Amino acid sequence: MPKMDAETRQTMQQFLAQYDTLLIATERDHQPYTTGAFFAEEITESGDITLYFTFIVTSRKLTNLRDNPKVGLFIGPRQPTEWLEGTGIAQVLEDPQEAERARELVMQKSELAGQFMAQVPIMPVRVVINWARITDLRAGYKVTEVKTEEEAVA
Repeated sequence: MPKMDAETRQTMQQFLAQYDTLLIATERDHQPYTTGAFFAEEITESGDITLYFTFIVTSRKLTNLRDNPKVGLFIGPRQPTEWLEGTGIAQVLEDPQEAERARELVMQKSELAGQFMAQVPIMPVRVVINWARITDLRAGYKVTEVKTEEEAVA
């Protein structure tokens, strides 16, 4: 679990609240694949950051996640002025209650996501973040970083 103080938690929450899409990278046979997805976030008081999103059930990225749950993430604007990059471990949500909760969280965050999910068969995914860093170049150079204890040792 990432260790973060109240200021870091607030910075992460404020940053993530600005966006409803992310870029996620998966891997198969040493070949990276990147795609965009709508997402919703949860940050616990203890500092756990969890992201929820959906993939089309026939997606290559969904297949990749089942074989290798390690992912890379990017959240931010097209112009790199302030962005979050991170890594995490993905889990495809097979349990119907967990899957429905994830769908609801994503739809609550983005009306457009709900429209998209109504048109295609989707599978919800949860990513537990083990490292994330926000880089802000708008007023100088500011970095906010969190990582799990395992990531800190690596």
